[in-house]
Amino acid sequence: MSTNPSVAPRNSVSTASKTKGTLSLVFGLIAVVGGFFIPIVGILLGLAAVILGFLSRRSEPAARSFALVGIIAGFAGLALGIVSLIINAMALAAVLQQ
Repeated sequence: MSTNPSVAPRNSVSTASKTKGTLSLVFGLIAVVGGFFIPIVGILLGLAAVILGFLSRRSEPAARSFALVGIIAGFAGLALGIVSLIINAMALAAVLQQ
C-alpha cells in the first residue's frame, strides 16, 4: 500500500449558514415598518419572514436567534398589515358614503 503524502484528506467541515435566518430578520423588520404605511408590504413580507424563520430554525442551528426575532417581527408585521388594511378599508368606505 502506498500513500501519497501530497494529497491531504478533505475535511467535511460545514460552514454555518445564516442566510434564511438573516432574511427572516430583515423581512420581519421591513414588514413591521412597511406594514404601517403600505399594508400589502406588511402582509407579504411578514408571511415570508415567518416561513423563512421556521425553515431556518429547522435547518440552520447557528441562526436560531435571528430566526426567532424574524418570526416574532414577521407575525407583528403581518398583524399590523392586516389591521392597517382594515382601517384603510373602513376609512375608504366612510369617504365613499358621503
